[in-house]
Amino acid sequence: MYALPCFSDIETILPIVAGLSSHCYQVNADSKTFFAKKITTENEVKISLHAASNNLSPQIIYHDQHWLINEFIVGKNLALEPQPIAKKTIIAIKLMAQCHQMIVKPIELNPITITGELIENAPFSNIQKAKLLQTAKQLIPQLKHTKNLVCCHGDLNFSNILIDPKESIYLVDFECARAAPAEYDLAMFIAVNNINKNKIPTIIEHYRKYASIDIELPLLNHFLRFCYLINGLWYSHAHHQTKLDKFSLLAKQQWQNIPHK
Repeated sequence: MYALPCFSDIETILPIVAGLSSHCYQVNADSKTFFAKKITTENEVKISLHAASNNLSPQIIYHDQHWLINEFIVGKNLALEPQPIAKKTIIAIKLMAQCHQMIVKPIELNPITITGELIENAPFSNIQKAKLLQTAKQLIPQLKHTKNLVCCHGDLNFSNILIDPKESIYLVDFECARAAPAEYDLAMFIAVNNINKNKIPTIIEHYRKYASIDIELPLLNHFLRFCYLINGLWYSHAHHQTKLDKFSLLAKQQWQNIPHK
């Protein structure tokens, strides 16, 4: 990072450990503060640039094939704000609708590839993996995603929404952005924030206030099961790698919500 041309004099580089997966840093350089993220795909850069140009996310200072440098937002993420879940939901859904309206196409969601890779890397026995593959095989044909695709954030966790002292609101971390039906983003939002499924009608109602997209409830429910499945797999792998109890708890929360036929 010290060799990046956007910095003349780096004073300190501090790891940010609040997130769950990405390598992120607070960089103090040239009498300013920056947010630096190690990236793995061009997809994230492309979507982040469009989001910044639409004032949906912080402005980008520099990017290359390895790094994405943003202005550093001093403030809290929405997950830490002492606000009712209903108010947080309205804020998040409005940002989601704005994301869906961006004229940019990320890589397309591929449920087969996602589930296949996660199951292969899961810390489970071959028998357990076989059962998971069978579950995925039954579920994936129900995930229609060939029409009405929008730019889905893919990980609209409350912690990916920042609020600065002036009450400006930003959506960040487009690592999981995919071209998919809006139902996928709504489902992931519900799953990753552990929102009770009885709130689905209210969430759809809020979404319709900001976007002229017809939401199919059956498709949303199919994607919800898919999201619980892949989130549980991801958290299980993270727990195996880090031994942190928080990942084990998050995995259990996802598994127990998977609706069974």
